[in-house]
Amino acid sequence: MVVVDIDAARRRKRSAFARLVLIASATAFITTIAVGAYWDHLTTFTTKAVKVARAVVSELAASDSIETADAAPTVDSDAVGAITQEAFVPQPRGQRVNQAFTICKGSKRVTCVVDGDTFWLNSEKIRIADIDTPEIGQPKCARELALGEKAKMRLRVLLSAGPFEMQSLPVRNIDRYGRSLRILVRNGQSVGDRLVSEGLARTWSGRREPWCNT
Repeated sequence: MVVVDIDAARRRKRSAFARLVLIASATAFITTIAVGAYWDHLTTFTTKAVKVARAVVSELAASDSIETADAAPTVDSDAVGAITQEAFVPQPRGQRVNQAFTICKGSKRVTCVVDGDTFWLNSEKIRIADIDTPEIGQPKCARELALGEKAKMRLRVLLSAGPFEMQSLPVRNIDRYGRSLRILVRNGQSVGDRLVSEGLARTWSGRREPWCNT
């Protein structure tokens, strides 16, 4: 005869259920901790990412403002702006030019000389970047006008004397008047320096200097 202890069976069932509840509770607790830790990590990462993104945007904005200021120099009303002498180091592999130049007349200008430091080449207006010459459009005195005319005629001769290289500046290629800034080099010598050595130009210092009473 088999005697079944109903109470004992019930106690075993309750014990097994209690273990299941305990295991489930422990699992839920561990999962909650893990999710919380992950969320904290994700929040920290997101915060750092936002800070980095803001820093990059600020850096780009600063760079844009520098470029904008660089493209519109205000040091001088006529020419290149505040460019240091290091900027006038000739750059290799410039554009090779071998053409005859005339003196510019009228409004249509293709390949001609305007004054001692400005000329047109194939309808492109070019400013010689490493020199400054006397004004002939609005001279301050008769001496400046006479010297400017000499510089203009001499530049025409030098440009037409044979092949030379027209080299860009490493810092800026266009002035605020839309003129291309170039250094002219023939046989390793700056054409601008040639005008300086002949007393028809000055080495560019960042601003115009008077030509009268000197």
